[in-house]
Amino acid sequence: MEKSLIGIMKNLCFIIDSLSGGGAERVVLNLSKAMIELGNTVHIIILENKISYDISIDSISIHIVTENRRLSGNKFWNKILLARKLKVMVNNLVKKHGQFDLVVSNLEDSDRTSSMAKLDNLYHCYHISMQQFLAQKINHKKYYKYLFRKLKENTRHKFLYNNSNMIAVSEGVKKDILKFGVKPKKIIAIYNPFNIKEIRRKSLELDKNIPKEKYIINIARFSAQKRHDILIKAYAKSNIEHKLVLVGTTDKPADIENLRNLKNLIKNLNLSNKVIFTGFINNPYVWLKNAELFVLSSDLEGLANVLVEALIVDTMVVSTDCPFGPSEVLTGDLKSFLSPVGDVDALSKNIVRALKQPVKITENHTSKFSAEIIAKQYLTLVKQN
Repeated sequence: MEKSLIGIMKNLCFIIDSLSGGGAERVVLNLSKAMIELGNTVHIIILENKISYDISIDSISIHIVTENRRLSGNKFWNKILLARKLKVMVNNLVKKHGQFDLVVSNLEDSDRTSSMAKLDNLYHCYHISMQQFLAQKINHKKYYKYLFRKLKENTRHKFLYNNSNMIAVSEGVKKDILKFGVKPKKIIAIYNPFNIKEIRRKSLELDKNIPKEKYIINIARFSAQKRHDILIKAYAKSNIEHKLVLVGTTDKPADIENLRNLKNLIKNLNLSNKVIFTGFINNPYVWLKNAELFVLSSDLEGLANVLVEALIVDTMVVSTDCPFGPSEVLTGDLKSFLSPVGDVDALSKNIVRALKQPVKITENHTSKFSAEIIAKQYLTLVKQN
């Protein structure tokens, strides 16, 4: 086994809310595998017992803090109890395996819980736009209630991330965090890691459920920020023969309501026989590989992982030019396939143009996202602790 970048095996810990089917969860798994291949020891701690991915327990140690994150009916007390339980788990792992050289939390709940637990050598990895994330959470009709909630949310985020060590998944996210007014102790931009060889290998597997007809595809949770409504309208306007495949999950009540509205929209546009919903797919790379085009329609992203994955399997892409990842992924000859956020006409025209005049995807589009390169960037943080 290859020695780690630093020369001595490192003991690493990644903390995340769960391992359900999302982008941040896949990032943690990809990074963990890359770290192990570099000769390091990795522990993943999840706050809730939700695992959608097929994981080899022999290679990655996974530790579950709670079944459902509910330890008390009181929200404030529940946060304290969750932090205490996390602290006990980390202390027990340290006693058995030694001090963690680097601990990285992912997603807001894990960031808050790990901070409350006062874990050593801790970095928070922030995956999306902070300003727009909060703006979407604040959706009140009454003006004064809106202002109060906005002030409360802003204060809470600054309190959580001020004077902390932070990793931003793109340069755009890093700038956004600082623009928001957070004053971290350290902040560094590191792209999400992608196991390029594994993604390409998985993309060649067989899946009998793949449509026989030509299709374009979107892979995303059915949350409001992903703007499937814009995609569906643009697809209808493009008037292409291809089917539209929507791969995604509904992890929250709001997602379920959003999906219901999307199905009504599809019905009203007379697209019921052209749109395919697949639900969660454990291996989406086969579907990506066989698609004529991947379309991203989001209002905001941190990096837009699936854009990179589509390029890795040589599938042409079209995207909204949303904050903050797509413009860092679609560069050079792909830049013209970025569409203004929320612009149905522009997205529709790019869909048609991409199908008629696709760009040849090369290693220049993907090499900077290699898991090994990204893992080594993470290991440099050990020196700074």
